[in-house]
Amino acid sequence: MKVIPIKKSVFTLLILEAVILALITIILIFSLYRSYTHLIYTESSEVLCLYTIIAQSRLSRIEDLSYEILSNHSIQENMKTYTLSDSSYEKNLAKKTLYTQLFTRWVMDKNILSITFIFFDGDKVETSSRRNLDVTSEKIDNLIVLANQLDGSLQWKANIFGDNTLTLFRTINDISGDGFKPLGTLIINIDANYFLEHSFIHQKYMPSIFCVADGEILSESPFDIEPFEILGFMDSANPYDIVSVDREQYFISAKELNYTHWFLVYILPVKDILYNIRTINLIYILILSIVVTLVLFVGYQITDGITKPIIRLTKAIKVVENGDYTVALKEPDLDGKYGISEVVQLTKDFSDMVHKIDHLINEGYVKQLMIMEMRYKVLQQQINPHFLYNTLDTINWKAIEGSQTEISTMVRSLSKMLRGSVKDPDIITIRDAISFVEEYLTIQKMRFEERLEYHADILPETLNCKIPRLTLQPIVENCIIHNLEKYAAVCRISISSSLTNESIEICVEDNGRGADLLYVEKVLNGEAEAGNTSIGIRNIHERIRISFGEQYGLKVENVVPSGTKVIVHLPVS
Repeated sequence: MKVIPIKKSVFTLLILEAVILALITIILIFSLYRSYTHLIYTESSEVLCLYTIIAQSRLSRIEDLSYEILSNHSIQENMKTYTLSDSSYEKNLAKKTLYTQLFTRWVMDKNILSITFIFFDGDKVETSSRRNLDVTSEKIDNLIVLANQLDGSLQWKANIFGDNTLTLFRTINDISGDGFKPLGTLIINIDANYFLEHSFIHQKYMPSIFCVADGEILSESPFDIEPFEILGFMDSANPYDIVSVDREQYFISAKELNYTHWFLVYILPVKDILYNIRTINLIYILILSIVVTLVLFVGYQITDGITKPIIRLTKAIKVVENGDYTVALKEPDLDGKYGISEVVQLTKDFSDMVHKIDHLINEGYVKQLMIMEMRYKVLQQQINPHFLYNTLDTINWKAIEGSQTEISTMVRSLSKMLRGSVKDPDIITIRDAISFVEEYLTIQKMRFEERLEYHADILPETLNCKIPRLTLQPIVENCIIHNLEKYAAVCRISISSSLTNESIEICVEDNGRGADLLYVEKVLNGEAEAGNTSIGIRNIHERIRISFGEQYGLKVENVVPSGTKVIVHLPVS
């Protein structure tokens, strides 16, 4: 491989800076071009906004007509007469008068195809239609049901009674009475071409404008595509978008009409908008592509020689932090085409350093194992558990022979405690821990008699859960040391357990004088040492955290009016 000095690398990077500066200039020119095209697109989208306002005003005219029919006193009276009268003559007269009123409004607006009012008995008053509409009783019934659900509000539907038709329908209520009783359903059909006609707008590029209503396209789309696909092109954050359909790019802008949830879509071929600057655009893209390709090629070759060893070195450092030296101890890969001499040297030095650290750690680990083994053998020689068991058994039998029942009880409890503390594993069940505490309290009861009271309330479902050995007994021993050996009052000790879905809490509570919680917190955090007269609660706290995790351990609280509560937090296991 070629080893390149870092000085040469910096010089090469300086040359690249000149190239990048030229590239930035080209990008700036291209940005100006984009700004120009964006301005054109924005102006085109504003055309749709103008047309949307006009289209909404046309719909509003028809809606105003429905309001006028609803609020017209004479029309209301004819509808009420038909609804309330029992006379056939009065009904027919009311229908004829209502027909004349609707016909007058129909004939005054050539864009209205038909106006129909349907009474709730099924009878209807219908003007002539300017187009053959596909009107069936099933479609009418569906509209009546929808109108009743809207409770007097109006709604638009598209292409119900034929292609390119818009239908307004609503329930007409009696507005003169107190109850707003429904009188019937009003249906107005209009020609969608009137709604979509836009020849009055000055069109420089002759766009196509159509409407997506109720999942259908009103008027004609310039390309064969589903309505949901057209709307799928649009991004609500942008007023327009450029899409490609059948290898042709189109400028598309969509605007939602108020209340109807219909969309007016404005489509114009991009080539019609950007015809004069397309050649410049292609030249800019070609130049940009060439420059970027050269920069990427040269930059890759140089940066690869720097970054690849550094990345490998960084990963090796992370592995070493976790105590694994296998990756870092491998020889560095120097098979690349280029490499920076300082980086290569750094990789070799790191590998050599890890070799030395690994050697020192292994040497120290072996020595530590030897020291621990020697200490263990010394401890084995200091005490022989079998000798103590046999001695205690002898004392027990001598006490029984001499009718010394209290001595016998104390010796048996001491023997059980000794066996539990020596033979039991580091992690035992809560049942065994409670049994160990009870043996200890049996001995203490012989000493303090009626001054010591003990009560346990352990949930059966927690008895088989795990706890570090010698956790509860030292806490109970602290209760006795601080409350019985120093004071003459009766010491009451209670042990209880509670269970949640994820954890167990064992509470050891006494009625003593309480604890200095600030001092206890410092002891648990390792900021202070426990006194000589206390069993080390920090040792218990640390053993629980080592065994089960940092979220578990001890918590100490004072009890009102007096006393101390030590809470042992354990996992459910």
